[in-house]
Amino acid sequence: MIPVVWNESSKQWQKADDKNTNNSWYDYDKQIWANAVTIKDANKRTTYKNATAGTVIDLKDVNLMLVWIPRYSYTLRDQYGYQISGASTPSQATPGAFDIKFIRTSTIETGSGKYTGEIASNYYTPSSFCWGDTCDDENQRSNSGNKELPGIWISKFEITGDINNIESKPNEVSLRNHTNSEFFTAIQTQMNKENGSTNYGFNGNNYDTHMIKNTEWGAMAYLSQSKYGKYGNSKYTGASKEIYINNYSGFKTGCSKGEPGTGTPASSNSSSKCLYTYEKELTGTGASTTGTIYGIYDTSGGAWDRVMGYLSGYLGNSGFVASSMPERKYYNLYTSGTGIKGDATNTEGTNGFYGDYQLFVSSSNPWFHLSGGYGTGVVAGVFSFVNDSGGAYTGAGSRLVLATW
Repeated sequence: MIPVVWNESSKQWQKADDKNTNNSWYDYDKQIWANAVTIKDANKRTTYKNATAGTVIDLKDVNLMLVWIPRYSYTLRDQYGYQISGASTPSQATPGAFDIKFIRTSTIETGSGKYTGEIASNYYTPSSFCWGDTCDDENQRSNSGNKELPGIWISKFEITGDINNIESKPNEVSLRNHTNSEFFTAIQTQMNKENGSTNYGFNGNNYDTHMIKNTEWGAMAYLSQSKYGKYGNSKYTGASKEIYINNYSGFKTGCSKGEPGTGTPASSNSSSKCLYTYEKELTGTGASTTGTIYGIYDTSGGAWDRVMGYLSGYLGNSGFVASSMPERKYYNLYTSGTGIKGDATNTEGTNGFYGDYQLFVSSSNPWFHLSGGYGTGVVAGVFSFVNDSGGAYTGAGSRLVLATW
């Protein structure tokens, strides 16, 4: 991968100093999350790798844009978190911040994830930073087959391209109308096999690229709702601290309404054009998880995001077969109406944050859909979740995660 930064003057992405010797690649205190790209052509990939910092990255050469979520532990004050300057009083409609601290791979904290008293305490390290079959079970997380991760890379935009040529880029129509198993298989086949090494540059045995899981989405959501994310960005106040909705009915990635979703009917909330593109300062960048161009987009509106999380015993119309399911590490399994700690559903009481949709999986609709669609208005958002059959649907896409260790 090639580390990249945004040149505001030229409106171009350029190669970053990956050693960050001049603090030029990332600064999470300033909502500048680390971004990287993969290059389609092997020769151009080599050229970019050997290029000096500051070299312009032509997006025509790029097939994936990725954003780094560093390993962290979190805790939540009271029911709705703590208030940051410029934010509204914490409530379900205007939630406050998660306390987050970045930690080393060797650190695993097992607290409740909730304060005791007035001092931040009981930190919890979410299972999104563990790779293995038993990571979601707190009693089995330390099993030898599991790997603790320094963080995860999440696709910056919803998946674009086509099912045989997965990409994630801005200003492209998101890939939709495929089952969960089709999305999962396409990512696995193209990025974790020999073909993946050719088209994306991934190699070695210390990585896995896969369809995003609920817990991985949760890691992104909680970080956005902290001093390191859009909630902590001082350029936004009050209601504008919520991630702006992509309300473009054309499903173009990175679009923004310039404000959070309002209302519920598609006719009153959706737009027949992309009002603000992803690089437009504040009105466009407000649709990212940081409020800057360095965040993750399409987490509110756009297409619904399919994730690998379902109710045990029910596969719906996902295309998966019980006798040949992927390894357990590739999905979150739910056995009741309660979520997994850190998955941004209902375990911390985050359900309904910002008025987002909250509909847990059921036997008739056993798979999760997240983020809300372009026309769902106020119920769309990074904390929005509904249930679905897992079948092909023109309004549902997905995104991917790269885990490295």
